[in-house]
Amino acid sequence: MSQSIRLFFVCCFVLSFSGYAQEKDNLTEDINIDELGNNTDEFQEVFFRAIAQRAVENPDKAIEELKKCLELQPESTAVFYELAKNYIDLKEYKNAEDFLKKTIEDPQYQNDVNIHKQLFFVFNMQKRYDEAIAEAEFISKIDPVYYQELANLHLIRGEYVLALKSLDNYDAVKGIDEFRDDFRMIIYKEGSILNVGIEFFKKRFQNSKEDLRAASSLMELYRLNNSPQKAIEVGEELEQYAVNDPEINVELAMAYLVTRNISQAKTYSRKVVESLTLDEKDKVKVINTFKTLAMKNPDAQEAFVSVLDSALSSEKNSSSKAELGEFYKSRDKVKSLENFKSALRNKPNDFKLIKNILELELELDKYQEALETSENALESFPSQALLYYTKGFALGQLGNHKKAVEFLETTLDYIFDDEALKQKVYSALKESYLALGNQEKANAYEQKLIIISN
Repeated sequence: MSQSIRLFFVCCFVLSFSGYAQEKDNLTEDINIDELGNNTDEFQEVFFRAIAQRAVENPDKAIEELKKCLELQPESTAVFYELAKNYIDLKEYKNAEDFLKKTIEDPQYQNDVNIHKQLFFVFNMQKRYDEAIAEAEFISKIDPVYYQELANLHLIRGEYVLALKSLDNYDAVKGIDEFRDDFRMIIYKEGSILNVGIEFFKKRFQNSKEDLRAASSLMELYRLNNSPQKAIEVGEELEQYAVNDPEINVELAMAYLVTRNISQAKTYSRKVVESLTLDEKDKVKVINTFKTLAMKNPDAQEAFVSVLDSALSSEKNSSSKAELGEFYKSRDKVKSLENFKSALRNKPNDFKLIKNILELELELDKYQEALETSENALESFPSQALLYYTKGFALGQLGNHKKAVEFLETTLDYIFDDEALKQKVYSALKESYLALGNQEKANAYEQKLIIISN
């Protein structure tokens, strides 16, 4: 499976997991212990101790209390459900599954969609896709977003027709969507069923010439299916309607490059690199394809240089510099840093540029420069945790560990959900406290590192 497709799976999984994370704490109200018969004062006291332990992220203790509840009421649906949630917190998915199944044995909750969502989650985490698919099919009838989950599972299993059918079902409910169009393109490419995609997007384009997403997808599929001339014909048809869409220019540039029409490739490539709205990846794709052609064909070299000159000398110079920074990032970090810094002079409050610069300055051990960059940026972004971390880390690398600790500990006040950054801060604090001879503090942050890494 290609890297891009694996990344797509990761994105889909993150969306699923974040949705689950938001839901899981809202589900307790679905099972109200006051409605489950008479409960003793002792039962309620122990039960709510368990709830309190989970609230402070102590699932092991919560489970101990819940097992005491089961001794008092062995068939308590509320206890089964709370046990399931705590086992999910511990990533003990088989135990969670067992207690979720006990929960839905209660007729009152057999069709509770939120409990089925949790079952879907634990099956998915165990890679038990048959059961996960069965749950997603049930859930999708109530919550159509799970058609996307179904499509993702079918794609993982190589069931391309079923994956597309799931997206069709969601489109029927919600209408077409850019995310699902991108999802379809991944399925067509991964399944080597480009002709199916061509028919799908051709029909959409024929029904509406204003459906530019369908047009650009159709052009890409024609090109990938060794029919670049047909892609060009679609682009020319759009131009007759005075359409000048950046995405269409990308596909025209790529099609003309494939057909080695250097003159037209140059024209449309310049439109691409001068665009202020296109993503960096589209521009880099065109530049790289043109570069490959120029390396093999001397006649294309002058045109390729002209395209790059156009990017650098145009009025959108800061945008072009940022693009070159991205282009060189994995090739030549020094050149990449130079271009990002040049772009920042024209766009001093572009936080994405600042992040790229700081990342490269640290990678290149330019700690004094990283210190200055972070200090300047803090004037415009006084609540950005990354800036405090970079300043603290750079101070530590420069030997000023006392100041480093001050800024690193301040960083923790501004971190909310960024566990990766928190890990970096703990590591840097451990090193600075060791340098200061404070073994107790260093050990404390070492323990925090162990906990957050598990």
